Amino acid sequence: MLPTLRLLAQVGTQRLAPFSTTGIAGILTHPNPRPALIAVYNHTISLLSRLPQHSVYRQSTENFTKHRLAIVESVKPEGWEGYQAALKSEREANGIRGKKDTEFELKVVGKQFSVMANRVTTDSPVIQAFLDKEVGRWGLDPAVDTSAAYVGDDVPVEQKGSSSEVPLLPEEPPLHAEQVAELEEKIGAGLIEEVLEQGWNELNLIKEMEEAKVWESLEVQPEEGQWVGFERTP
Repeated sequence: MLPTLRLLAQVGTQRLAPFSTTGIAGILTHPNPRPALIAVYNHTISLLSRLPQHSVYRQSTENFTKHRLAIVESVKPEGWEGYQAALKSEREANGIRGKKDTEFELKVVGKQFSVMANRVTTDSPVIQAFLDKEVGRWGLDPAVDTSAAYVGDDVPVEQKGSSSEVPLLPEEPPLHAEQVAELEEKIGAGLIEEVLEQGWNELNLIKEMEEAKVWESLEVQPEEGQWVGFERTP
C-alpha cells in the first residue's frame, strides 16, 4: 500500500520528492537510494570476508547481500553512461585509482548525502532529527567543508576516516519513481528506505558477530535434547 500511495503523490513528476514523507514514522524519502544501497552492501560483503568461510552466518548473509546487490545494480538511472564518464574523470583528477576501498566508497556516498541534506531548509524538528541521524550514521562530520578534495591513494587506509579527506564526487543520477517501485517489488521487503535501513542494521551487526566469534563452538555444550521443543505424544 505504501509504495502505491507514494507513487500517487508524485503525479506529474518523474522523481520521488527528496525528504518527503514515506508514511513511516521517522523515515523520509531518500534522495538517492541506489548508490547508498550499493555502498552499504559492498562494505557489508567486505566485512564478511574477515569471518571464516565455514561460518554459517557469513555464508547466509553473504548470499543474501549479494542477491540484493545484484537486484539494485540491475536497475540503472537515466544518463548512466555520461555519469560513469564524468565519475571516472573526477576520480582520476583526485588521484583515486586502483582497487576500491569499500569503507572509503561508503564515506564518498555519505558525503554526497550530507550535501543533499544541507540543501534542506526546515523548521520541523522531526525532519531535522532525521537528517542529523542519517548524516551521522555515515561516520562523517556534517560541519566539515564539503568542497575539500581527497589527498590521494598514498594516504594509509586508517587515515581516510575524516570528512576533509573524502572527495565530493559527482552524484549519481537518481532513479525514476517507477524504477524505485521496480526495485521495491523485486526485493519484496517494503519501501526502498526500509531496505536501506535493513542494510545498515546488518552492516552494524557484523561487527558484533565478529567480536562474539559466533562461528566457534559453545564453551558449554547443551545437554542432549535441550533445544528440542515439547512434542505431542499419542
